[in-house]
Formats: sequence, structure tokens, C-alpha cells
Amino acid sequence: MKSILHQNVKNLTKLSGVNPSTFKRHTLPSVITCRCYNHNNSDRIIPELMEFPQLYTPKITNTIRNRFLAATLIRPYFDKDFTIGQFCSGAKLAAHQVSQSLATGDLSDIEDSLTPSCFSTVSRNLSLFSMKQRAELDLQLDDISNHYLYQIGIMMDDQPDEFGNYGRQVECTWVAQAFKDFLSLVDECGGNPMDVKRAMDAQGGPTVLNFRFIRDYTKNVEDSWTINALNYYKVLQP
Repeated sequence: MKSILHQNVKNLTKLSGVNPSTFKRHTLPSVITCRCYNHNNSDRIIPELMEFPQLYTPKITNTIRNRFLAATLIRPYFDKDFTIGQFCSGAKLAAHQVSQSLATGDLSDIEDSLTPSCFSTVSRNLSLFSMKQRAELDLQLDDISNHYLYQIGIMMDDQPDEFGNYGRQVECTWVAQAFKDFLSLVDECGGNPMDVKRAMDAQGGPTVLNFRFIRDYTKNVEDSWTINALNYYKVLQP
């Protein structure tokens, strides 16, 4: 998955020769748009893989801020080819590969695509899933829709390292909706949107994917996008 996302968000350049005082530290603020749910994983259609806010709808303030950061910071100083559209396309491919690995229970193909702490947490919690719960994660590319970049966060160290370089990392939180065999369901319902909605609601509604990617842009550091947080949940699950 790392290579897939790297291929879709390619030619990322290093940030250098920039006075760090020209930047403000950007971190992901507390999320307001989140959902309350039953913490008893055994009652859930898809149990929790990580403790991560359940993001569902975009926020206009984040959308404006994302475009501002991409245009004024990321492209000029981090990656001249970065676009939100390209990142989302790469994130969708990455999420598909992760979903397939989680569904089979074999995580060997995605170990390098997740940060060590994320991999450890996901592996531990996935081991508690039933086969039926794992099957809910068996999503195809056509099942994933309505995806978008929820939030960009830029983090910078206050003090340089021993070589005089300031640590710089970018986090991108990506959200998508999915439903297994969605196109087949649309055909079965004759394309009637109300019938499609009722059929989806009967199965817990859409599956929402929350993925957070991180990349280190510190000078002289070779890095690529990896996932440091992820979760799936059903909109209507207990």
C-alpha cells in the first residue's frame, strides 16, 4: 500500500532553506463532528480497531483551510506536485488494500504501510473480530465512494536537531463511505434511491472509513506516506 500511495502522490520534495519562524505550528484540533456509540464491541457490526474519532461529514472550515495549506505551504515548500485530488485517489487505493488484508486476517502485506504503533493496535484488536465482522471489511474499489480529505495538519518542531534541521511532518485525515456490493444493490433496487437507502439501512447503513496518513518532510529524511490511525464503523450500528 505504501508504494500505491507513493505512486499516486509522487515526486514529493523536501522542505529546505525556509526560516521556520515564517510558519505557525498547525496541529489537528479537537474534532467536533463525531458520533457517540456503544463501547461494547461485541454488539457492533464492525468493532473498533483503534480509539479514533468517528468522522462522517465534511466541515466547510476544514475544506477552506485544507486548500489554503495545500496552496501556500505544501506545494511551495514540501511537494510542488501535491494536489488534494491526487492524494485522495492514492488514499482510496491504500484503503482498499488495507481493507482486503484486514478481511482475510493476513496483515503481512500492509505491515510496512502502517506505523508500528498503529499496526500493533490494529493487529491486537482485529484478533478479537469474528469471521462475520471481518467480512464486513471486505470492500472492493467500486464499493468505496464519497471520499474526501477531511483535514490537513502540519507539525513543526520548536527546536532544531543536532544538524540544525527542524522536524516537519504532515498529517492528512481521509474519510470515505462504502457499502459492500453497492453496484449490485443499485441494480437490484432498479436504481431507486429510496429503495437503495432502505436496503442499506437494513444492514446498518454505509460503512464509514476514517484513515489518517502521516509523512515526515524533515530535511535529509527519506520517507513516504504511512497510516498512523484507522477505523471503520457502520452509520447505524449500536
